[in-house]
Formats: sequence, C-alpha cells, structure tokens
Amino acid sequence: MSIYKFRVLVEADEVIFKDIEVKSNQTFEDFHEMIVAAFGFDNSQMASFYTSNDQWEKGQEIALFDMNMDDEQAKILVMAETPINTQINCIGAHLLYSYDFLNMTNFFIELIEIIVKETAEFYPRVVHSQGEFIPSISEDSALSEEEMANQLLKNAGFDEEGDDGDDMFEGFDDFDNFENYDESGNY
Repeated sequence: MSIYKFRVLVEADEVIFKDIEVKSNQTFEDFHEMIVAAFGFDNSQMASFYTSNDQWEKGQEIALFDMNMDDEQAKILVMAETPINTQINCIGAHLLYSYDFLNMTNFFIELIEIIVKETAEFYPRVVHSQGEFIPSISEDSALSEEEMANQLLKNAGFDEEGDDGDDMFEGFDDFDNFENYDESGNY
C-alpha cells in the first residue's frame, strides 16, 4: 500500500506546519478530518481542497459538499467520493485547502514523500509538527445560525426584517391601497 506524506503549512505570520501521512486510496474527506483535528478546528465550517500548480493557483475544486446549482458550471468533486490518488500522484504535487469561508484560513499542501508499507497502521496520522496554531474565533463564530443569517442579510443591504427598502408596502394592510395607484405610483 502507498502512503502519502503531505506537509500542510498554514498561512500565518510564523512557520506552522504538520506532516500528515494518509493512505493514497483514502478520500479527501479523511484528509480534511485529519487537518481539522490536527489544527484544532471544531469541524463546523465548510472547506474545500483545490489542486494547484507551482505558483499556488487554484485548479479543480474538491468540496466538502456539492453545492453546484448550475449544471453548466465546471463539475465540482466531493471529498467523500474522491480518493486522493485520483488527483495527486507524484512527489511535489500541490494542493490548496481553505477552511471556514467567512473567516478564511488557507493552507498550502505539498506531497513530500511516497512510502510503500505493508503494515496495518492507522491512517491518516500526524507524524511531525512545527509551531503552534491557535484557530481565531471571530465575533461571527459566537453567533447563532439565525443571528449569522441576519448579519449576512444586513451586510447585503437588507434591514432586520429582511426588507431591502424597495417595497412600497409596509404590510398586507397596504395591499388594499395598491388598487388606487396608477402606473406612476400616484393615487
């Protein structure tokens, strides 16, 4: 069996990374769960891997869930359905990993070694660590789902009730008065 050893470097002011070994035929979801655990996240946020080149440009997305609503867009791979060796298979290959799209934490991942083993050890696993990473907890992550939804609506220009201010109605009682308006909005 082939074991891939990845160096997972978090985007930070200091050098913080984990070397993680994973079976080549395990899924990106297995790798995702190991990264989340290794860096101390609570696994409550969305995440995606992206294949990458030497300039760290995003390529094929491998998402936690397929949220593609438009069939004409590029096919998004799903972590649980995608074995790692279908996208990565040579030393020096790069991946980008983004966790929590509201408070974006980015990781630069490189395949640094391929090991052939016949032992039945448990994978994935962290085999080396440098530096300490403390996940930032923003004000938004302390909000309930309803409060976060209201904040997103407010940021999009809607008021507390979800009104964008363009309606001429204040409620259903105003509907009766609508019949008296002409096309220019006058009585």
